[in-house]
Amino acid sequence: MSDDGESPCAVPLSSTTLPSMLPTTPANSSSSYVSGKPSNEVQKMPNRLANEKSLYLRQHADNPVDWYPWTAEAFQRARQEDKPIFLSIGYSACHWCHVMERESFSDPEVARLLNEHFICVKVDREERPDIDTFYMDVCQAMTGHGGWPLTIIMTPEKLPFFAGTYFPKTDRFGHPGLMTLLREIAQLWHSQREDLLAYAQRVVNFLRHHRQPAANITSEELLKHAYEQLYRQWDPQHGGFGNAPKFPMVPQLLFLLRWWYRTGDPQALRMVDHTLLSMRLGGIYDHIGFGFHRYATDERWRIPHFEKMLSDQALLMLAYAEAFQIQRNPLWAQTVREIFQYCQRELFSPEGTFYTSEDADSAGEEGAFYLWTDAELRQLLSPPEHDFLRFAFGVEPQGNIPGRIHNHLFQTAPWDVLGEHFGMDPLELQQHWTAIRTKLLAYRQRRVPPQRDEKVLTDWNGLMLVALSVAARSLGEESFLISAQRLATRFLDQWRNHGHLFHRYADGEWAIPGMLNDYAFLLWGLLELYTTAMEPALLEVALSIAHQLRSRFWDDSRGGFCLTAPEETELPLRYRDDTDGAIPAASAVACSCFLRLSRMTGDTLWQTWAEEAFTSLPETLRHAPMAFTSWLVAYDMALGPVTEVCLLSPQPTPRFHELRTVVHRHFLPRTILLGAASEKATALFRCLAPAYANYPLESDAVAYVCTAGTCYPPVRTPTALIELLPIRSATEETPSSETS
Repeated sequence: MSDDGESPCAVPLSSTTLPSMLPTTPANSSSSYVSGKPSNEVQKMPNRLANEKSLYLRQHADNPVDWYPWTAEAFQRARQEDKPIFLSIGYSACHWCHVMERESFSDPEVARLLNEHFICVKVDREERPDIDTFYMDVCQAMTGHGGWPLTIIMTPEKLPFFAGTYFPKTDRFGHPGLMTLLREIAQLWHSQREDLLAYAQRVVNFLRHHRQPAANITSEELLKHAYEQLYRQWDPQHGGFGNAPKFPMVPQLLFLLRWWYRTGDPQALRMVDHTLLSMRLGGIYDHIGFGFHRYATDERWRIPHFEKMLSDQALLMLAYAEAFQIQRNPLWAQTVREIFQYCQRELFSPEGTFYTSEDADSAGEEGAFYLWTDAELRQLLSPPEHDFLRFAFGVEPQGNIPGRIHNHLFQTAPWDVLGEHFGMDPLELQQHWTAIRTKLLAYRQRRVPPQRDEKVLTDWNGLMLVALSVAARSLGEESFLISAQRLATRFLDQWRNHGHLFHRYADGEWAIPGMLNDYAFLLWGLLELYTTAMEPALLEVALSIAHQLRSRFWDDSRGGFCLTAPEETELPLRYRDDTDGAIPAASAVACSCFLRLSRMTGDTLWQTWAEEAFTSLPETLRHAPMAFTSWLVAYDMALGPVTEVCLLSPQPTPRFHELRTVVHRHFLPRTILLGAASEKATALFRCLAPAYANYPLESDAVAYVCTAGTCYPPVRTPTALIELLPIRSATEETPSSETS
C-alpha cells in the first residue's frame, strides 16, 4: 500500500524491514528554510527530458518540475547547491505513476517546492533496472512495502534517507501528502543533517550486509521447505498465493512443476493447474484481445491493473507451455497461441523484436480501453448474445467493478460447465463466443488505444526467446520456432557488431551497457533455442555470452553475481539481488545455464562456477525459500539425476525429426538434449562439446542416452528412445507431502 492508503503499482515481494530512524517533525512545522507561501507561478525550466529515448521520461517533459535524467550533472549540481536529491522512479505503463504526474508533478505549487529545495531526478525503471532494484530494496527495507512510482530522497552521494511510493499532493486520511513531506524534509536537511546522513549510511550498510553469503544449499530438504511454504500460501479456492493483490508469480509455478516431477506429489501439480485455470478464466486475462494484464487487485483474479508487459506475456507463455507438456490440456495450448497472437499484433516491432508494454490508461482513465457499460453491450449485441455475456462473462447492468458503472469481462466457469448450463456442446459454445468476441474486438479497436512503450529491452526479449523456443517444442508448431530464430538473429547481430550486449534499443540506437538480466535471460533463450533447433552455432555464441557474463558480473570478493559490471559505479555499492519477483532472479538463471553448459560441453568448470554461486546465497534463503524458487530450480538440476540425450544425424531426416519430437513433447526438466543434424554442424558440435566427440555419425539419425553416469546402447527408433527417457505421467499418484 502507498503511504496514503492508495495502491501503487505494487511489487510482489517484500524484503526484511529496517526500522526507520528518520527524524520526524510535526506536519505543520515551519522553518526559515522552507517557504509556506502558496504560489502558482513557477519559472519554466529548461526541458531536459524532451529528447530522452524513454517514453516514461518524455511523459514528464512538460512538467514544471526541473527534472534531470540520471546524469552526473544532476548530482554535481546537488553538491554545488547543497541540496538533497528527489528521485522518482516509474515506468510508462504504470497507472499510479500517471496519477502522481497529474496530481503533483504538473502542479506549480509542488514544482516550486521541489525546484527550490531539491534536485529532481527521473528514472525509467525498465531502462535502469539496476537503479530501480537497489532503491526498491531501500524502500522495502525502510517501509516494509514497495511499488511504483517509487519516491526516494537522498544525499548528493546517492545515500537514501527517505523512501515511499505514491503520495497525493496534500494530506489525506491522516497520512501526509507530498507537500507536507517536502517541507519537513527540506527543514530537516538543514536542522538535523547529521541525523539524516547517519541514517542514510545505516541504510546502505544494512543493504550491503543483509545479502552477505551465508546459506549453502546442501540437501533436498530445502526444496521441500519451499514447497511447504507455497502450500501454506496457496489459495485453494481461487488459485495463486496469498491475498490480493495477486501476481502470476511464474517462478514459483515453474518450481512447483519441478517439485512434482521430482516427487510425483499430485498436490503440487494441482496447485499449478488450479492457478493457471483461475488466471485464464479471470479478468487478469484479456478475453477479447488476449494477453495478460499485470496483476489482479482482488483474490478472485477478476479486476486487474490493466497494463500489459512483455515480460509477463513471455513468462506466462512459458508456464502454460510447460504445463501443456505434462497434461496436454487444449486450453493451455490455446492460451499459449493467444498470448503470442496478442504480442504479434500489439508488441511486435518491424525489426523482429518486441516492444516493452502497453499502458494501463487510455483517454485519461485506467482501463478505459478494456471496459464496457451494459448499454454499450446491448447496442452491439443481439439479446441472446447479451444474455450469454451476462452469464458467461459476469456482465452486470450497473457494472461489475466497485465504484464504477463499467464491466470488465471474466469467464465465470470453464467451457464444459457453461455448456451444461446452456445445453450446448463446449466446442460449439466456444465458437459462439468467438463470433461475439470478434464483434467486440472490432468495436474496441476503434477506441483510443493505450500508449505503447516502443523501447526494446534485451532482457525481456530474452524471456520471449525462452517462451517461443519452449512453445515450439511443447506445441510442435513451427511458427514459434521461426519467430524465435528471427528474434535471436536480431540480438546476435548486436552481439557480433559490438562484442557485448546493450540493455535498450530505441529510435535506432542501442544504449545502456548490458546488465546481468540481459546476459542471463538472453543466454537462457539461446540455450532453449538450441534445444529446439539443434543448431550448434547457437551453442557457440551461448558459450561466448556465458563467458562474458561470468567475467563481467561475478563478484570476486564476496562471490555471487552482481547486477552490473565493476566499471559501472553509479550506485553507492555494487549491488546484487538473488530473489525472485515477477521475473526470475537473473543470478539464478545464470547458475542454471552454467549447469546446462557443463552437461552440454563436458567442461566441469561451468559446474564449479555454479557450485560457487550456490555458496554465495544469503541466509534469508533458509527461512524464506519461496522467495528464491529460481535458485531451487537450479538446485533441482544440480541434485539430478540428469539425463543427456545426444542426437546426431548427417542431415535432418524424418527419423531425426521423430527422435527429436519424442524429447520435445514431454516435460523433462532434468534432461539435456543436444547434438546436430548435418555433417558440418556435427563437426562444430564436437569442437564445442568434446565429451561427445567420439559418438559416431551414422547414415541416419541416432540417439545416445546417458543417465546419472550410465550410458545405454544407441537407439534409432522413437519407441526405443521413449523407453530410456525419465518421463513422469500426470496420472501417476505418489503420497502427497501436503502440509496442514
